Amino acid sequence: MWAIFLFILGIFGIVLINLFGNITTTNQQDYTLIKNAVEAAMNDSIDYASYQVGFYLCFDTKTLPRDKDGRIIINSKKDYHIVLRTVNLQPSEVAGCDLLKGKIKINKEVFVESFLRRFANNVHNNKSFEVTIQEVIEYPPKVSVRVDTYNTYSGTPKSSVIEGDFDKGDFNIRNQIDAILENKG
Repeated sequence: MWAIFLFILGIFGIVLINLFGNITTTNQQDYTLIKNAVEAAMNDSIDYASYQVGFYLCFDTKTLPRDKDGRIIINSKKDYHIVLRTVNLQPSEVAGCDLLKGKIKINKEVFVESFLRRFANNVHNNKSFEVTIQEVIEYPPKVSVRVDTYNTYSGTPKSSVIEGDFDKGDFNIRNQIDAILENKG
């Protein structure tokens, strides 16, 4: 009697170890893939022309809040806009703007294209992914990317962060990366 109980308990333990090992390994692989794809896509999307000739950072100094040292506090992308430095740029278009030369700026469209291409080239066929690019700020370069992974052994993805029919090996995992790109100097 005890031998049967211990045998069933051992089989149950092996199934649990296999299931959680699969979840942990899959999550680590997905996280590493997302992290590497974001880093490479940010490097791909550096706007070298703007780095060399500069760009204008424009904001309304009268309406933005300031900290105790008098520096302007920018809370979102809506608080400023970027004007590229071109040959036919009129001085009135950049009146009151700061010229930033030698500063890194990324191109939003290039980042999205590069990230999706790199991510799609390295995923496995046994999972479904929902990629949400939540935020891309060109200057200072910052991105937020969320990827929901759905294992689809039963054919239908679930909808929460971690849930699923663990008897069939289904589980869902959400990974989020918030990354900034810095330069020295």
